Amino acid sequence: MTGLSLYSRLLRYVRPYRWAFGIAVLGMVIVAAGDLMLAWLVIPIVRNFESPDPLATKWLPLTIVAVFLLRGVGAYISEFGMGWTGYRVVFDLRRDLIDKLLKLPTPYYDTHAAGVIQSKVSFDAHQLASAASGAITNAIRSTLTITVSFGYLMWLNWRLTLLTFIVVPIVGVVIRYFSRRLRRIARDIQDRSGSLTQVLEEMIGGHRVVRVFGGEEYERGRAVAAANRLRNAMTKESSATAASSPLTVFFAACAVGAIVYIALAQSETGRFDFALFMSYVVALLTLLERLKGLSGINAAIQRGLAAAESIFGLMDHEQEADAGTVALDRCRGEVRFERLSLRYPGTEAEALSDITLTVAPGETVALVGASGSGKTSLVNLVPRFYEPTAGRLFIDGHDVTTLTLASLRAQIAMVSQDVLLFNDTVAANIAYGGMASAPREEIERAAAAAHALDFIRAMPEGFDTMVGENGIRLSGGQRQRIAIARAILKNAPLLILDEATSALDSESERQVQAALDTLMRGRTTIVIAHRLSTIEDADRIVVLEGGRIVEIGTHDALLAAHGTYARLHRIQFTHAAQETAAVAS
Repeated sequence: MTGLSLYSRLLRYVRPYRWAFGIAVLGMVIVAAGDLMLAWLVIPIVRNFESPDPLATKWLPLTIVAVFLLRGVGAYISEFGMGWTGYRVVFDLRRDLIDKLLKLPTPYYDTHAAGVIQSKVSFDAHQLASAASGAITNAIRSTLTITVSFGYLMWLNWRLTLLTFIVVPIVGVVIRYFSRRLRRIARDIQDRSGSLTQVLEEMIGGHRVVRVFGGEEYERGRAVAAANRLRNAMTKESSATAASSPLTVFFAACAVGAIVYIALAQSETGRFDFALFMSYVVALLTLLERLKGLSGINAAIQRGLAAAESIFGLMDHEQEADAGTVALDRCRGEVRFERLSLRYPGTEAEALSDITLTVAPGETVALVGASGSGKTSLVNLVPRFYEPTAGRLFIDGHDVTTLTLASLRAQIAMVSQDVLLFNDTVAANIAYGGMASAPREEIERAAAAAHALDFIRAMPEGFDTMVGENGIRLSGGQRQRIAIARAILKNAPLLILDEATSALDSESERQVQAALDTLMRGRTTIVIAHRLSTIEDADRIVVLEGGRIVEIGTHDALLAAHGTYARLHRIQFTHAAQETAAVAS
């Protein structure tokens, strides 16, 4: 994105707060006027030294104090006004980013690291806030002072002041060169900051695996290397920033030196009185100081622009397609896959190929097959986490693309092997999202149906107990039963169970399976099964292999067919028998 387009988009966020921005600019005008008045006061002060005046001796010191007081008020107004405006703008940007993150399609999260995405909301937005609150304030204030000082210098001696135009193009070239370089470095810093965040997130989240498998040195190496890459990028930024300001000041000083030389030569011939000369020098030094400051804040402005570019890049990403116009109230539960195929972005092989299957209302269908056979890919198409590359999916005869996403997903409840719980109370995790206003009595009934009431009541604060990050304070079986209680409370007509008991011990599996039996009553259920013993009573079993359906039937019929399902069943139960014999011996 060009700098102009970035400024244009940022101004749209500033527009609602233009009154605060205007007050801040007024404060900057006061500061610039104060700088001009200080330069002008040199004239009466010098002339009072040449020809003392008792009245001027009294009012000049008071005037100086008043000017500094006025500048202080102006500086406070400008800094607070710009800070308030800048942080409001960044808050609005963060809010829009959060809204965007909730609407991005699942494939985006598959291809972008979580740490990098988080860095855009935290680090990039912080960079933009710094630029908006500090750098832009100084930039506008310096520009106003430079403009006012230049006008005053032109009024004092326009011939001398025109010499500054010699250096303006040179300074412009220097600033332009370093602006481009600093923008590239700022992008690099953002990328490396996101990489460091990602490494730290993995190291902290996986600290148990790190310690058990002795990965401390490996993770330390990754984190230190990421931190060092970030340091190198920041060092480059410091180098470019340090070089730009002296170069700008040097070329400006050359023009100032020429002006001072000519002014001194004129003063020797009496063509330039001393008071005007001193006022001219003060205004010139003020202009030079502001020019130096303007060059020094270039790095911060470029960081802010690079951050804005990163933020707007995410906000411009295509969100989930939701062109449906039909809003389902409550479906009967018929699911029909019609010649569906799915290929994930960046892969050549199809995850699913020519799937045709109809699940009747209230029917329980189990999906079985080896890892990578397409079971999870198939169920992920139902809530439209992914879009098929070919074929169509129907719910109660409605093509899912004609349904609104909200109404489609309102028909579905999911319980998976990897249960996600939020760092909130047990009650909030059961009555999550659209169910947040559910009465406590309904939450307790859902927990009782999920065989979770006893262990919840045994907790220190019962339903108000905090479960910790991702339910760390609960056992695997307890987390599963809370997830089942969440699904029971939703009371959706379609239920997806993704290997919900595969990671549990026998006792926990027995309790969770009992809860699942309660949950499945009267619902259309698609079960992904790892343990074949848990789906023997399914109405139909669908066997997948290489993304294709190879067998469909009941448990007994598939065993009698001596096909893929029978082979999987034999392998699993032979393995289970061997484990039992080993334990007995």
